[in-house]
Amino acid sequence: MKHSHKKETREKVDTLLRQYKEYKKAPTKAEKDRIGDEMTYADPIVWMMYKHEAYKGGDHEITTLGDLKKHSIDHGGICAKRFGFLRKAVEVRYCKDILDSEQFPCTMSLMDFYDSDIVNEIVSDQAFIKEWEHYEYYKEGQQVAKWQNYFA
Repeated sequence: MKHSHKKETREKVDTLLRQYKEYKKAPTKAEKDRIGDEMTYADPIVWMMYKHEAYKGGDHEITTLGDLKKHSIDHGGICAKRFGFLRKAVEVRYCKDILDSEQFPCTMSLMDFYDSDIVNEIVSDQAFIKEWEHYEYYKEGQQVAKWQNYFA
């Protein structure tokens, strides 16, 4: 069974979508920061599913791998780190580059990418997930510092 079809995965994405609605309604920056800190992605597939569903129909819709590349790389920040981490894993394990549009066309649907055998095998690797969690749930003291300890 594909990771994206698992009940636990769906529940994690649904939780993130609820948090995103709360985030958009939050009246203060402090409240938005609190909610943003609570929004974490258990693995890259949860992250990609959330990005696809949360931005559906908006100006920054993410429906293709090209959209995700643009969102992650062009805007930098935390998504660039998540994307870079996944990219490195694909390169190391499969000698493929997800930035290479011949190997991974920008027109590839995001769903086809996260349901691919390569991505599903990577998220099934407990060592990969443990390392992902090291960055995703990182704190400096009591302060949430997601991906601030990742240097590509």
